[in-house]
Amino acid sequence: AAPQEQVQVWRGDGFRVDDDSRRGAIARLTPGTEDLVQDRLWEVMPELEARFGCEVTHLSGVTALIYDAGDHFAAHSDGGGDDGAPDEVRRRRVSLVVALNAGAGDAADFSGGELEFYAGSLPGIAARTPSIMTVHSAPGLLIAFASSMIHRVAPVVAGRRYSLALWALAP
Repeated sequence: AAPQEQVQVWRGDGFRVDDDSRRGAIARLTPGTEDLVQDRLWEVMPELEARFGCEVTHLSGVTALIYDAGDHFAAHSDGGGDDGAPDEVRRRRVSLVVALNAGAGDAADFSGGELEFYAGSLPGIAARTPSIMTVHSAPGLLIAFASSMIHRVAPVVAGRRYSLALWALAP
């Protein structure tokens, strides 16, 4: 029910819509909902800092993502590689995805839309190899990974995939 807009991607000189790389929608959450999500994630931040060997001083805003049939996000990393990127993108250390609905099993709300991870440091090359891990959504599942990790959201085949994304930021 929240206001929505098309997702955008960073293209070296700014953010813009690029359906070949990413297609889906972003919903704007209320400040109270963003605070709730961030407060819950701060509870696990000491474990994540230890796991990823980094100091986290801030959490980004919460991005509510909606992927319908055909929507996807091509192989990419969330930060660490582009010196011209905005400061917040360069400070990303741990990417955090919270799945909001089921993508597998008898109670699946959607099919496809898996979060796939790849070895390597260049998205275009890494994505030509088999993924090293595939994660199926389950309500409330927190997926935390290094922001430099190459990953993608496979195309949704049917239904609607909902998730939240945010980033743990270095000083």
